[in-house]
This record gives sequence, structure tokens and C-alpha cells, in this order.
Amino acid sequence: MADVLALMQEGLSTLQSGRMPDASFLKALVSKALGYAIVAGASLLKVPQILGILNSGSAAGLNMASFELENIGFSIHTAYGFVLGLPFSAFGEAVIILLQNTFLLAIIYYYAKAPLWRGFLMILLTACGGWFVLSGNATEKMVMSAYELNNFIFMAARLPQILSNYKAKNTGQLSLITAFLSTAGCLARIFTSIQEGAGLSMVRGFCIGGVLNLTIVLQILWYAKNTREQAKLHAKKKE
Repeated sequence: MADVLALMQEGLSTLQSGRMPDASFLKALVSKALGYAIVAGASLLKVPQILGILNSGSAAGLNMASFELENIGFSIHTAYGFVLGLPFSAFGEAVIILLQNTFLLAIIYYYAKAPLWRGFLMILLTACGGWFVLSGNATEKMVMSAYELNNFIFMAARLPQILSNYKAKNTGQLSLITAFLSTAGCLARIFTSIQEGAGLSMVRGFCIGGVLNLTIVLQILWYAKNTREQAKLHAKKKE
């Protein structure tokens, strides 16, 4: 937040001297403020989805592989920002979402009665990746190449869920709030990534993510009636 406060003080000083801040200053201020707003919003991103599963006691309609790939994708996103030395406002939400998604994946494993090896494999992959980055072995070239791959990982994470929704004609426990916030976050990140000089890979990734998340939002709205009917049937079976 110190960078936002510094920019605000600079802006006030400019106004007090009788001049208007230029366009580049305003873009930088909006980008920084928006970046921190996205990071703050990310702290609640997965909460509606988590509460939906816990309240219903079911992970119905959720594609396990999609959430596993999301974990890998957000791990790479975090490594990209860390190794390239980007300001936290440019990638901080990836760290927060990764933590939430890990917990979300754990409860999906529990309610879906997934085999133990899946959970151990995810822990092993995350731990090894984290050690490799924090030990200083990851170079900028490595993480930039990994982020190019990340675009395909996020596509692979969303497409199975989109296909599952289409086949089932309902969206199960998918949260409209989470999907909408994910879409809005991607759209906002396109602007902040350009402004912060985060690279074409990150901009392209958020463009792809925005389109795929929007597709899920539209599916949740389109299949809302079927989803409610399936939820009623599930509640009756539990009784």
C-alpha cells in the first residue's frame, strides 16, 4: 500500500502547485489501487464455493481435475510474480487464491471420496515446486516459459468443468458469486498487467481466463432451474 500512498501524496502535491496530474500518473494510480482491490477481493473469492459444499455436504457437479489444474496454475502464477520481482499488487491474489483453492480441493476430495494418492500427489507437486522457486533455482526464463504453459493449464482446468456442466445440464455446487468475481478479476487484471509491465504472457492468460470464466457464469445462469431441481432431489435422498 505504500506505493499507492506515495502516488496519492505526489498527486496532492501536483494539485497544490496548481497543476493537474498527467494521464500516465492517473493510470499508474488507478492500476495500483485496482491491483490492491483485486488482492483484497481475492480473500473472499472461493469462500462462497467452500460454504456451498460444506452447507450441502456434497461436491456434486464439481470436476476434481479442474480444481487440481487450478492449483498448479496458481502455483506457476505465484512463482512468475515472485521470480520476476513484480509488485505484490500485480500478483498477490494468486497467492491468496492458491491457499483457498488448496482447502477447497481438500474438502472436494473428502466429499467425493477421492483416493488418497491424489491428495498426496498434489502435496508433493506443490512442495517440490515451492522448494525449487524459494531455493533460487528458478530463473526468469524458466518461469516465463512455465507461464506460457500456464495459459494451456487454465484452459485445461476450465474446459472439463464447462463440458461437465454441458453434459449434466446443471452446474451442481458451482458458486455464481465465485465465478462472477473470477471473471471480473480477470478483466481488471488485463488493465493492471499492461500498466505494471507484467508481460504479454500474463495479459494473454487473463484474456483467456476471462472468456472461460464468463462461460461458466452463463452456464450457471442458463442451467439454474435444472440445478435447483437436482438440489431438491439430493436433499430428499439425504432425508
